[in-house]
Amino acid sequence: MQARSIYALAFIGMAMHLAGCSETMPLSQLPDLAKLPQKVLNKDEQKGKVNEMIEKRDRHEVEAAKEIEQGR
Repeated sequence: MQARSIYALAFIGMAMHLAGCSETMPLSQLPDLAKLPQKVLNKDEQKGKVNEMIEKRDRHEVEAAKEIEQGR
């Protein structure tokens, strides 16, 4: 019973502390969520971008393997 009341007091204290911290955070630093991207990619464009990223990853892996081999 006593442990439960200690946890309850700790929880209340943390809640009060967090409530105080939220008031000091300036709203001007929050991101503007209303700005959406100008253009959304269609399925073909998405596939193209994904393929570009896969090719970039593969090139990176080959280059990394070469650097590792040269280091040995």
